[in-house]
Amino acid sequence: MASVHRTTLRTACTGALAALLGATAFLGTANARPHAPRIERVSLTADLKEADGPSSGGAISDNGRLVAFVSAADNLGCSTYMRCMQVRDLATGAVTTVKEGGGLWTGPTMSGDGRHIGYSAGNRYPAPYLYDRTTGQSQRIWPATAPGDVELGEVQAISRHGDHIVYTLGNRHGPAFTRYLFVRDTATGTDELLSGADEPPKSWAASISADGTVVAYMTLSTSDEPADTAHVFVVDRTTGRKVQADAGIGQGQLVQLSDNGRYVVFTARGGTYVRDLHTGHLRRVADAPAQSASRDTRYLLLSGTDGLRLFDRHTGRTVGVGPAGSQSVPGAVSAGGRAVVFGSAAADLVPDDTNGVADVFVRLLR
Repeated sequence: MASVHRTTLRTACTGALAALLGATAFLGTANARPHAPRIERVSLTADLKEADGPSSGGAISDNGRLVAFVSAADNLGCSTYMRCMQVRDLATGAVTTVKEGGGLWTGPTMSGDGRHIGYSAGNRYPAPYLYDRTTGQSQRIWPATAPGDVELGEVQAISRHGDHIVYTLGNRHGPAFTRYLFVRDTATGTDELLSGADEPPKSWAASISADGTVVAYMTLSTSDEPADTAHVFVVDRTTGRKVQADAGIGQGQLVQLSDNGRYVVFTARGGTYVRDLHTGHLRRVADAPAQSASRDTRYLLLSGTDGLRLFDRHTGRTVGVGPAGSQSVPGAVSAGGRAVVFGSAAADLVPDDTNGVADVFVRLLR
C-alpha cells in the first residue's frame, strides 16, 4: 500500500511539474530566444487565417507573450463600424475578442504582467475601460463625482500589475478632450484628480511608475506661448512634489516614465530626450522621435523615413524593426527589448500576406 501511495505521489508531482514547465516555457523562451530575429503576423484568426479587415495599434506584455490590438476584421468578430479589441496569446495562438463599450476604439494599453488592458470605446462618446483577462470582464472607468463639462475620455497608462490607471476626461471641443487627468486606484475604486482646469489641457501622453506612485504627463501650449510649446511634469503622488522635466523645448508626442520612476523619456524638436529625475540631468539621446519605449526606458523605438528602429541607449546599438510607414504606440516594446509590436500595410513582411490591408506584426529580436 505504501508503494502505491509513493507511486501516486510521484505521478502527481511529475504532472504538476510538467504543467508548471508548460506554463513557463514561453517566458523562458522570451528571456533567451535561440532563434534568429524574425517577424510574425499577430492579426490572425485562432486557426491562423488572415484578417479580412485592417488592424492597428499593438501593446505587448513584458514577457512578450500577450499582444492586444484593435481590428475592424469581420472574421475576428469585429467590423468597420464596430471595431473591437483582440488579445492574442503568442504561445498558444488563442485569440480573445473584447467588444464592451461600443464601436469607436482607441488604445490598447497593457499592464506589464499582461492581466489588465486599458482602452477607450463608445459609439459617440468614447469612455475609458479596463479589461481584466482573469475575469474576462470590462469595467468603465469614471469618477463618482466627475467635472460637469466632461463627456468622454481615454486610458493613458496602467501600472505594472494594474492597480493604478491613469486616464483623462474632457469634451469634444478641441484640446479639451483631455482636460482632466485622473488616477484610479483599482483596489479601492477611488479616483484622484491629479491635474485639471488650473493648467493647460493635457495631451494624449502620460505614464505611470510600476508601483503607481509617480506620474508623468505633458501639457499643451497656453495662449501666451508658441503653438509648438509643451511641458512635461512629473508628480510624486506620495509627497505631492511636482517637477517640470523639460526645458520648454517644444511639443512632443511621447512621455514614458521608467518603472522605478527615475527616468522620463519624451519627444521634442524632432528628437528624443531623457531626464534623470534624481540628478536633474537632461540629455538628447536620439535625433529621431520615439514612438514607444521599454518600461525601464532603456530601449527606445525610433521612427524615421526608413521605418522603425529599436535603439539601446546604454550601448548605442540600433536594430531595424519595421519598414517605412510602420506605426507603433506606447507599450509596444517588451522587457529587455526582446519583442516589438507594430502595424504596417506592407505585404512582404511574412509569406502569404494577401489580404491587402494593414496588419499587426511582432518583431522577435532574440
